[in-house]
Amino acid sequence: MNSNAPASSNVLRVVELHFKYAPSPEKLKAGGQTKSLSAWTVQNIDLTVRAGEIVCILGASGCGKSTLLHLIAGLLSPGQGTIELLSGGAQQGRIGYIFQQDALFPWRTVHSNIMLAADLLPDLSHTEADQLIKQYLRTFNLNETILKQYPSELSGGMRQRVSIIQSLMFNPTLFLLDEPFSALDFFTKLKLETEFYQLVKEKNKAAIIVTHDIEESVAMADRVLLMNEDGRLSKEFKIDLGQDRSPQSARGNPAFASYYNDIWAELKAVIGP
Repeated sequence: MNSNAPASSNVLRVVELHFKYAPSPEKLKAGGQTKSLSAWTVQNIDLTVRAGEIVCILGASGCGKSTLLHLIAGLLSPGQGTIELLSGGAQQGRIGYIFQQDALFPWRTVHSNIMLAADLLPDLSHTEADQLIKQYLRTFNLNETILKQYPSELSGGMRQRVSIIQSLMFNPTLFLLDEPFSALDFFTKLKLETEFYQLVKEKNKAAIIVTHDIEESVAMADRVLLMNEDGRLSKEFKIDLGQDRSPQSARGNPAFASYYNDIWAELKAVIGP
């Protein structure tokens, strides 16, 4: 699943990645199944992601998609293999992790949630942070009045926008998104897909999106990867729907249905009966 792009444009490089969860004490005491104790959750993963690229990963529930994101984010340690996050050819990139449900602190205002970066990063002043906040609010079509509100006072789409802005404040090289738009109504989902897609392309970021939605993956991705139930990346689809596409215009492209059908047919074979 390696890209042919020059190494200088690579944001992420994963080589021969393997991981398995340790069995619980209860399973060990009960003499759990041999397969469950020895099988790899994720195995033989080779993956390269370039700046400005969106990669979507599809697969059955429990096949290891979210585990792969956790490994890349450093929340889990590989059993074997290497993960390199690159920025300008050096291992100094940052990751923005966006979940299906936002991770905003409910007791902090929107402004206070977004300003976490200024509190944690020594090279970001509060003045610079406030300027960035105004810029990102415009990017995601949000009014400054929401800054005084609490997450519970916002709609799901607005909270997810705030969550993305919160991640952007840390200037990530790579975004990891785990079904980020699945809980939204279609209209809000389409708007947020478009806003995020444009941001990745304009800011030359990179993104890996885990999703169960084939339509979303074709509309947003430069490449769609399928993960089988053994935790391997088994198939890659390169999506070419034009240079000036958006997630909305992509759905009206004559080639869209062909990509969708090809991925669905392969996904059914990967998932099995």
